[in-house]
Formats: sequence, C-alpha cells, structure tokens
Amino acid sequence: MKVTVNRIELMIFQGATVADAMRAYYTQKKEKVPSPLPEAEDAYGNSVAHDGALTDGSHLIIKE
Repeated sequence: MKVTVNRIELMIFQGATVADAMRAYYTQKKEKVPSPLPEAEDAYGNSVAHDGALTDGSHLIIKE
C-alpha cells in the first residue's frame, strides 16, 4: 500500500503500523532509524501511536 511520510511517498506492506512506515521513511532517506522513534501526526495534526494501523493513502508527519 502507498503511504506518505513527510511528503515522501512509500510503498509498504498491507497491515503496516506507523512505526513500520517511519522505519521505511528513514531507510528511504538512508538515515539511521532513531531510537526511540520520534512522535508522529496524521495529516490533520492528530498525534498517532507508533503501533497505530495505517490504510492505503495515509499521510504522516514526523515531528523531528
């Protein structure tokens, strides 16, 4: 499925969580995945949990 993280479109597996999308984002940018993962928001500015489910077309913003 396609999700967007910080304006970068990613293809991730069906059933992926917010944390999975964040890891894919850092991998795409060839950066080390931070530990702990930073906070994230959906396209509407709502905080999302790292274990939250995603659907095709989801948009995330990582609070860096």
